[in-house]
Amino acid sequence: MRYLPKLQQLKVFQQVIRSGSIRGAARAMNQSQPAVSRTLRELEQTLDTQLIVRGNQGMALTETGRAFAQRMQFILEELERAAEEIQQINQYSQGSVAIGFSSLLALTVFPALNGEFKTQFPQSKLLIKEGQLSVLLPALREGKLDFAIGTAGPGFPLEDLVREPLFTAPFGIIARRGHPLANATRLEELQDARWVLPETDMGYYQQLQLADGFYQAGSETPVRTDSVVCGLNMVLQSDYLTIVARAMRAPFGLQEQLCLLNIDTLPQAEYCVLYSQKSPLTFAARRFLDLLRNQCQSYDWS
Repeated sequence: MRYLPKLQQLKVFQQVIRSGSIRGAARAMNQSQPAVSRTLRELEQTLDTQLIVRGNQGMALTETGRAFAQRMQFILEELERAAEEIQQINQYSQGSVAIGFSSLLALTVFPALNGEFKTQFPQSKLLIKEGQLSVLLPALREGKLDFAIGTAGPGFPLEDLVREPLFTAPFGIIARRGHPLANATRLEELQDARWVLPETDMGYYQQLQLADGFYQAGSETPVRTDSVVCGLNMVLQSDYLTIVARAMRAPFGLQEQLCLLNIDTLPQAEYCVLYSQKSPLTFAARRFLDLLRNQCQSYDWS
């Protein structure tokens, strides 16, 4: 291949794929159909291959077209990130950061972290997605998140990601005050307990499955929800138990309504930050991560 494709050729090919037709791409890009067709032919000539097959049923990508489309999308996303990062560095106070984490960070370090970040980047945009790591990983790999934070135990496919330990948090079993099992001191005493737990069984909750006496006991299938409000309300209004990081008791001011069972055999949870090996973090994302590290290191997770 003597020449590399031009950026405009890539954008036209991308829009043809999105629109599903040359006519739709021409309309979306405010160009004529002959102009779009000509750009596509030039791209195919540059690559010396046919990218699209046109027929009565519409257009379809060839095998080489599908392969090129995947790498092209990554190239265009990286160009957008590079342009955005240059703008962030030049203007310093602007930029956007998209991050994902569980409710633990939302209820502990994030408020102070957000304030500190906004002081340094007053015009920046923060996009937050709350969820378990098993839910956040697809968005991270699709480039919708700069990084994600959670517990990554055995079974997580992380070969394409950078994994950086962040902090360790002790967990505990929470019940309403007056719960019949509030004085339990061993997991075996919770044999007939009713549980409300996060939807995922990966990461930290996979470690719990391996803990002696926990899931082996219990005759009732746990209620699964990633909603903190739903889970806490079931604990407060009924005889359900749940397992959360101990630091999550304070933010809602529920110390008088909830009690922590005197069971200290649960494994601690190691939280880590994950980001792509292929796509470097933007300037704003790196600064946010620096602030996050400092907040997590100084926070009392007990």
